[in-house]
Amino acid sequence: MNPRYTGLLEELDAHVTSHSRRTLLAHLQGTHDLLVKWGNPPAVCVAGLFHSVYGTYVFDRQSADMSMRAHIRDVIGIDAERLVYAFCVTDRRCFYEHLGEPRFHLRDIVHGGDLELDRDSLAALIEIEVANIVDQIPYRSKKKALPAVQYYGEAFASSRDYIS
Repeated sequence: MNPRYTGLLEELDAHVTSHSRRTLLAHLQGTHDLLVKWGNPPAVCVAGLFHSVYGTYVFDRQSADMSMRAHIRDVIGIDAERLVYAFCVTDRRCFYEHLGEPRFHLRDIVHGGDLELDRDSLAALIEIEVANIVDQIPYRSKKKALPAVQYYGEAFASSRDYIS
């Protein structure tokens, strides 16, 4: 893994931030590793490594605020950062409402307005979400894991044409 990536994540305190019964860094690396294993393009894998650094509607801990976007973009690349931003500022449950559309808009729940995305970007975001969830399942309590598996199993089944 690129030392610039791990250096930036440590700068953002991912190695000391709790997430899913371990550190945020361990979760981000787990998500990244799944994306690599599944054969995703490098930008998608790197986006998976940083997928929640701006916080999300579920994980509201911001490791980086939006003023750091240019710095993060310089380190991870424009394509990866664009996916990270979209992953962080949208309600990911809406991903599945747009399947089959060539272009669509997701609501930016942080800043207002809409993000226009194409099919490839939607596929990348869904792939990151699948890796995000799959990586966390072993660390959830059984009480929380079973409903998550059921919910995401249905959501992911509807998006099977978009994921590896």
